[in-house]
Amino acid sequence: MLTVVRSSWPLLLGIMLLMVGNGMQGTLLGVRGGIEGIPTGLMALVMAGYFGGFVVGSRTVPGLIQRVGHVRVFAALASMISAVLVLYAAMPHWLAWALLRFLIGFCFCGVYIVAESWLNAGATNENRGLTMSTYMIVQMLGLVSAQFLMNFGDPGGWVLFVIPSVLVSVAFTPMLLATTPAPRFETIAPMSIRRLFRASPLGCVGIFLMGGVFAALQGMSPVWGSVIGMNVRDVSAFVAAIWLGGLICQYPIGWASDRTDRRVLIMTMALFGAAITVAVFAFQTGIWGYLLAAALLGGVANPTYSLLIAYTNDFLDASDMAAGSAGLLLINGAGSFFGPIVTAWLMAAMGPDGFWAYMGVLLLALSGYAAWRMTRRASPQVADTGAFAMLSPAATTLAVETALSEAGEPTIHPEGEFRMTPDDINRFWLEDVGPKGWYEQSDGLDEQVRARFQSAWQDARQLTREWAGTPEGTLASLILTDQFPRNIFRGDSRSFATDPLAVSIAGAAIEAGHDLQTPEPARQFYYMPFEHAEDLALQDRAVALFSERMPGENLLHAQMHRDTIARFGRFPWRNTALGRESTPEEQELLDAGGYGALVSGKVKLAVPE
Repeated sequence: MLTVVRSSWPLLLGIMLLMVGNGMQGTLLGVRGGIEGIPTGLMALVMAGYFGGFVVGSRTVPGLIQRVGHVRVFAALASMISAVLVLYAAMPHWLAWALLRFLIGFCFCGVYIVAESWLNAGATNENRGLTMSTYMIVQMLGLVSAQFLMNFGDPGGWVLFVIPSVLVSVAFTPMLLATTPAPRFETIAPMSIRRLFRASPLGCVGIFLMGGVFAALQGMSPVWGSVIGMNVRDVSAFVAAIWLGGLICQYPIGWASDRTDRRVLIMTMALFGAAITVAVFAFQTGIWGYLLAAALLGGVANPTYSLLIAYTNDFLDASDMAAGSAGLLLINGAGSFFGPIVTAWLMAAMGPDGFWAYMGVLLLALSGYAAWRMTRRASPQVADTGAFAMLSPAATTLAVETALSEAGEPTIHPEGEFRMTPDDINRFWLEDVGPKGWYEQSDGLDEQVRARFQSAWQDARQLTREWAGTPEGTLASLILTDQFPRNIFRGDSRSFATDPLAVSIAGAAIEAGHDLQTPEPARQFYYMPFEHAEDLALQDRAVALFSERMPGENLLHAQMHRDTIARFGRFPWRNTALGRESTPEEQELLDAGGYGALVSGKVKLAVPE
């Protein structure tokens, strides 16, 4: 770990300062809301705003990064965070706070994504797993440290709002001056909720319920403390205990999860957490009892969150891990958004005890559902499950997917065993298949690609990282992620699963000039990921690239793809594979022959200006 800290300390320091700033603002608002006399129900809307903004940010910031770059996005969003932290004190009204909380949730999501991208890019294949573990520890330590700073000022004044603003501003310096270059960035579309639920009902239901538990622990605990009359010292200690308990318990729970049926562990931990809430509810303990309960609940909630993600990924292919993680975080965000609102309703009906009752009901429901799911299907063998990865609810999809990938068992290639190389892919596709076979649908070719390259496609994220840096490596990466899946999974939604990765690789390769170092006709594979994207801006880029660097028949196809997206916003001929319902106009095009009808001129698209 010391090696990782030495090599990545600017980024880790910046992340630590960001987490301190974020941890302070949540606790501070809960305490200040009590001072301002804002009702609990309205404070719940304030706290929910952060989770809503975080979810929206997770869906929109990646596209923003692709358009304007990491540095600009980071600088813009981090500057906005600093401004919002000061505006809280200047505008002590629940509606203003709710809007500002939504904005700061959006911005924090964005800066986390950028920070995680930089950290991941600076890691090597040998230390990436340790780097992500260190990142998770730094996150939690930052949240714990934030609570102690709460005692260095009056929550009714300005100073405690200025401190996190300054810390976030200072966090820019080590991160922006770090020597790690801005990495290539890949957007990850979440898996459909229906498909994710079919893969793991317990994972989906559990992550939603845990989102509600975290919303109470992270967002409503300062509000609850203020309602029962806690002072600032006790509220900050209570919140710190939650995160400290989570940090300590990750390791023993992780050890157990790799050696037993994870459903049993989820059921037992949730039941234990529910018992804690009942004990607090029944005995009305004092401050030391509350601190113990907070530490134990944090020790239950954080590892259970990690367990649910790991358990779900036990039922997903390696190629689906990123999309599955994105879907789970979306479900978790939905549970987090509604959590404060329901908590406030229960506190209005039951008094402060509603805070504990809410978490107890959710944990009891999770325990019961886990027990029921154990009767519905057999558990995978322990030897066949992926390893447990320590995760934080503050981590974004990139960190979750990377941590899970690196926590798994490494692929071992004994001496003499075949190891895929860029030359294997390039020689097969460019010479053995050749231009005549690239666009012909052939069952024989599909089977050949499937047999030879499906396992490489499943390891695409690791292989493409290894191959980056040379024209031969990036060309092979693009064929593997953009061309081969269309053969391997023809007619299946997985045909497009690595399209975002291909767009990311193509963008970095073009910036490095690899396309111009590749002769035609192979050069087209640098531009086709943009042509395959259901995004008008990327389509425009495809047309521009073909026009400037490879004009000819390929340009005509790029223009047809661009016009299709301009007209429909998507490719109608993918609707069946993606489970989408075609509109009447799309069906008319499909009935006429789909893309073939456009190529032949049988159908002309009326493209909006």
